Amino acid sequence: MPLPDLGTIDWDVLDYLGWIHPDGHIGYLVVISPTDGSVKGVSMRRSRFTSGKRGFEMCSLCHHVHSANGTAMFTIAARKNGHRHYIGNVVCKDLDCSLRLRNLVNPPSYLNETLYPEAKIWRMQLALHKWLRSADRL
Repeated sequence: MPLPDLGTIDWDVLDYLGWIHPDGHIGYLVVISPTDGSVKGVSMRRSRFTSGKRGFEMCSLCHHVHSANGTAMFTIAARKNGHRHYIGNVVCKDLDCSLRLRNLVNPPSYLNETLYPEAKIWRMQLALHKWLRSADRL
């Protein structure tokens, strides 16, 4: 698994560590489990939307509204009753939700929320944990 340069990461503005494999089709997520405090990691398949239409897309984690092609479908393989299935979510294509909630990357969202930053962060963490729990990864 390729790792980003951990020395250049500003840990104070991250709720999780996420990065994309250089080939662009796999994403990695590392998060602290809210149940036992252990570090959990997951690899995900990334499918980019390639719509030629102009439009808007919203990340299901941070609720950032992008212009066309700003999000991607990330799927996690899960097992239930011995059967393999996939659980997907539409997320910012570069896994930079933590930075977007803190307005540290451009462009800004096309839909401005009046919710205060701490509540946005809590909402994103809740959605992330729910997704990972449904795939039995927390």
